[in-house]
Amino acid sequence: GGMTKDQAMEAVSEETEKRGRQVLEVEVNGSVVTTTLAEVGYTFSAEEFLDEAMKVGRRGNLIENYKEVKEARKTGVSFGVNRRMDEKVLKKFVKKKCKKMCTSAQNAQVSMENGEFVYSESKEGITLNVAATVDNIQKAVSEAKDDISAIRVAATVEVEKPKISKETAERCKDKIGSFSTTFNAGNVNRSKNVANAARLISGSVLYPGETFSVHDAISPLTEENGYYAAASYNQGKVEDTLGGGVCQVSTTLYNAVLRAELEVVERSPHSMVVSYVEPSMDAAIAGDYKDFKFKNNTDVPIYIQGGTYSGTLYFNIYGEETRSEDRNVTFKSEVTDTIEPGADKITYDKTKPESYESVTQEAHTGYKAILWKVVDENGKESKTQVNSSTYAASPRYVTKGAKKEETKPEETKSPQVNEKSKKDSALQSKKAAQTERPQQKAQVTTQPAATQTPVVVPQDGEGDGVQ
Repeated sequence: GGMTKDQAMEAVSEETEKRGRQVLEVEVNGSVVTTTLAEVGYTFSAEEFLDEAMKVGRRGNLIENYKEVKEARKTGVSFGVNRRMDEKVLKKFVKKKCKKMCTSAQNAQVSMENGEFVYSESKEGITLNVAATVDNIQKAVSEAKDDISAIRVAATVEVEKPKISKETAERCKDKIGSFSTTFNAGNVNRSKNVANAARLISGSVLYPGETFSVHDAISPLTEENGYYAAASYNQGKVEDTLGGGVCQVSTTLYNAVLRAELEVVERSPHSMVVSYVEPSMDAAIAGDYKDFKFKNNTDVPIYIQGGTYSGTLYFNIYGEETRSEDRNVTFKSEVTDTIEPGADKITYDKTKPESYESVTQEAHTGYKAILWKVVDENGKESKTQVNSSTYAASPRYVTKGAKKEETKPEETKSPQVNEKSKKDSALQSKKAAQTERPQQKAQVTTQPAATQTPVVVPQDGEGDGVQ
């Protein structure tokens, strides 16, 4: 058209912008999602055909070029243009905007009102085939004429059937597992934690093939989520932490699941034994590294009911009872080894006197234990191992005083002189005075000298006396 290459590039750019403003309408599940071609990554590559266009009438000899220019003026020269959208941008649009118009299939719901089960109807859903819809849009844009105001495209959708119909949900009506434990209702904070965690779990529905996580159901263990600080195990010691006591909730649920004979996916013992169940019957919760998980390995929904009353925590599991009436399942704990706690761990407190002594934590005996599942059915008994557990021993923790007590010096008392001592002293003084006088010649006497009476010395607190 007599343009230079720069002029041709500008013309192509104007055409690209014009085409980018063209409207794109995608019909999805009875609704229409509207956008423009520019918003879905419309691109127009001009470099290749512009280079070819600039060669017309310039690539041969003088005669050849003249003929080519004359022919071009008469009939024109056409070049194919690659109109397309950036696939990443287009796919993001389909997933984010078009998918919203679809609806997921809804399983029949199971709930409990006033102790009675309530079942809702299931609903079909509409799912979007993203890859097919992207192809539909690209094809429509490439074939669209420049003079149309909007490009209309139908998305590819599919009907999604619900997995659980109302008829299937109604089969969840039998209590297939139950268990309860007791706790000290006087420990207010711990009791609140137990009740709160049980409340968060109660009412949960587990559809066939789904896995339930106690950690996910009761988290986060924060004040905002209804938890208080209470005693819990922490590296062999008993310390107050937010949510202390929730392990009793997971343990009680664990035992109900065992009796329902559902599939246990994950279970861990406590670091030390607990008081509310026998060894190997517990299931600890700790951070994100200890959790209790179980799977619904049945064909119908599982409903969990739980709560607390008068110092008792309970869980009931409902589903469809398919086991024979004469099947009896029990669980037995067997301790295989005992680990003594060892010597006391003593901490000295320099602010307390040496006479001070306080036991901050009693000793815990360690154990190794096995949990057995015993099934009695059709007159036959079978025994299988459920788990094995090791519980660490923990010594007694004692705090003793280390502060030296000040001692006062004893007062010196004046010696007491008794009457006998006074007489003896006077007698000795008299004899001494007589000795100092000139000695007289002794007279011979025919009378015998008087016999002197012996003195008895007191021994070990015995009193004075004579013999």
